[in-house]
Amino acid sequence: MERFVGLIVAGGLALVAGLWLLALLESGAVGWMLGLALTLLGTAGLGGGIASALEFEAGR
Repeated sequence: MERFVGLIVAGGLALVAGLWLLALLESGAVGWMLGLALTLLGTAGLGGGIASALEFEAGR
């Protein structure tokens, strides 16, 4: 499996988990802060995976 596929999948899963925590928990709670961190990391992973896929396709 290509590296960018793993980044996209992991980023998407982290993003979904983080958004669920943000939606379910009270603002400012420890779990809510974890959700915020997961959302940011998931977004970065998803974006990095997409950018990596674009570079991979451009290099072909």
